Amino acid sequence: MKRLPKWWPTALFFAVLLSMPLWITDGYVLQLIFRVVIFAVLGMAWNIVGGYAGQLSLGHVAYFGIGAYAMTLSTERIGWNPWLGVILGAILAAVGALIIGSITFRLRGPYFALSTIAAAEIIRVLVQNQDQLTHGAVGTNAPLLFQAPNLDQKFFWGAIPLLGAVFAFSTWIHNSRFGYRLRAIRENENTAMAVGVNPSREKLLSLLPSAVFTALAGAMYASYFSFVGPDTVLSIEISVQAALIAMLGGAATVWGPILGSIVLTLTSEIFKTYFEHTHLVVYGALLIVVVIFLPGGVISLFEGRKRFRRESGPIGSVQG
Repeated sequence: MKRLPKWWPTALFFAVLLSMPLWITDGYVLQLIFRVVIFAVLGMAWNIVGGYAGQLSLGHVAYFGIGAYAMTLSTERIGWNPWLGVILGAILAAVGALIIGSITFRLRGPYFALSTIAAAEIIRVLVQNQDQLTHGAVGTNAPLLFQAPNLDQKFFWGAIPLLGAVFAFSTWIHNSRFGYRLRAIRENENTAMAVGVNPSREKLLSLLPSAVFTALAGAMYASYFSFVGPDTVLSIEISVQAALIAMLGGAATVWGPILGSIVLTLTSEIFKTYFEHTHLVVYGALLIVVVIFLPGGVISLFEGRKRFRRESGPIGSVQG
């Protein structure tokens, strides 16, 4: 028998994913899987900067919120089609990434992480205090990207191409010279500079697609739940969750964020059901156990340890 091509697991995974709305009739289950897909996109987008380049960004919620608000306000205030608002959100997120990245990438280590939090918090405060434009802290309803009937199925099928796009881009980065340059920056920025790598340029180039994919995920998420507000699409928890998904699954790997999203989203939901008042304690304990016993992430269970350690280093390992 001929050996199966290397891409068959990916093809099988996406085929099963696309078929789910055909045999899953429970709306709650379909919503849960939709959240897994969206947060997998978010984790993979963060992984471009945080995993491959080793930059511990905790401000990705800024791009998530930009995507959500751009789609909502362009539809509400200008009367645009929501899909045009999605494109606008992606463009604005890229512009925001250029501005934020050009400032924050001048810093390293914890100072960089703190600066990204500050940038996201500035955007949240601005949105929260612009009552006439953004509806302030109250928030507003987000438009639907799809029309009834079968909204759950349509949103689910709409999220799959987005996951496929970021998966394909991550695969390209993983095997490209660009990805190798990002790994060099992650391991030692000064050494990377010595061999001709421009860290500022490469980190900024990695942030642009990361911000665009994050904005697209934000728009899809807001439309699905039909609401945008500072506490929902600009909460620092989203940034932390994006980082946790990538690190829990396996940073600087292609499949790691997908595994991380599955584990994080499902266990969080289970703990909320069975540990109503203590789920955060149990949830935190699980994360600590995984970090201690699986420092390479969940994906290290499926890959050889030596190979994994060679391909992915620690987050924030860049030294000044």
